[in-house]
Amino acid sequence: MKLLIAVAAALLGLSAAPAAAQDQTQVEEIVVTGSRVREWDVNEVPAVKVPHRADNLIVAVRVVNDTREAALRRTELVQTLRSMARAAEGRPDIALSIEDDGALVPLTEDMVSTLTLGADGSRADTGTASLVVKTPIRADDTLDSASARIEQFVARADKTGRSLVDVAGDWELSIVNPAQYRGAILAAIAEDARRTAATFGSGYAVEVSGLSNPVTWKQSGPLDLAMFIPFALTVTPQP
Repeated sequence: MKLLIAVAAALLGLSAAPAAAQDQTQVEEIVVTGSRVREWDVNEVPAVKVPHRADNLIVAVRVVNDTREAALRRTELVQTLRSMARAAEGRPDIALSIEDDGALVPLTEDMVSTLTLGADGSRADTGTASLVVKTPIRADDTLDSASARIEQFVARADKTGRSLVDVAGDWELSIVNPAQYRGAILAAIAEDARRTAATFGSGYAVEVSGLSNPVTWKQSGPLDLAMFIPFALTVTPQP
């Protein structure tokens, strides 16, 4: 049986991003459920998907300080953030990051002084800082067990002066270097194409298009993802 699979020239490219072109030549940690990720219509998600456990559970955390004097307010905020960074560096199950256009950038104690601190527009003399706390998702984790590690870390944060630390966002997922799953997805698509060709018989061929599309994903469970490449499969009569 002759099996024809039309593959675009960029098949072996490394570009991979959720719903947007993105340079994957660098290993990035991408926020999966953030606002940049489109909600995929069920009719647009291909049948071939590869299951994958998300790499990290993440949440936005807000540090607030309402000390009246501005210089002291900043000092207390910075000291609190440095203390959190030190505490995270000593734990393999907790890490701090800042989000930059959907990608997570690790936050170290040395970087704290370079952060731009915000102001609470609804409260006078109040400074704020936002960061992301994450924990690696283990094979036996549930959403409750993973989120409990972050909640415990936040509750035990060493706060300076009038600083307060609270979870300020929704629980989200992240994935590290999604381009690395491209080969596994392509193999699954090829196997599906072979089965389809076999089903229709020797008088038909199968063409697959769209394989130059980036690796994409949708959340399939509290801590799980379905990885896919948007593609189209067409069955055509043999000439």
